[in-house]
Amino acid sequence: MEVPTYNAKDTVVTVGGVVVKGFQDGDMVSYTQNENRVTAEVDAQGFASVSINNNRLGQVTVNLSGNSPSHKYLNGIANANKSVPIVIKTPSEKISATQAFINKPADGQFGKQTPKRTYTFVALDMDVSVTK
Repeated sequence: MEVPTYNAKDTVVTVGGVVVKGFQDGDMVSYTQNENRVTAEVDAQGFASVSINNNRLGQVTVNLSGNSPSHKYLNGIANANKSVPIVIKTPSEKISATQAFINKPADGQFGKQTPKRTYTFVALDMDVSVTK
């Protein structure tokens, strides 16, 4: 039996069809769905009810190095308030949204180490799929 191996180089992030490059040390990208997909309640007599939440809002955070060639591109999208598709793809997972907006231009700091630039997207229709 072959042991599955993770390699960060197999993770591809595309924004508006453009591959993002130049990530910071640590997490390159992260994602989360804003709300639970299912909620359950139980009344005082123990009767349970379940509701399906169709809210597909999510958040994608892209962590770039300040030297990233993608910094200018993402900053332009943020300043234009432009809707773009976003896809995070690995050999075993695909996270995508056909419409996403960047909340604001990246916050900044300058110091001894390479600056970091973080872009947070609001994904309007996030889909999380395990492909393998």
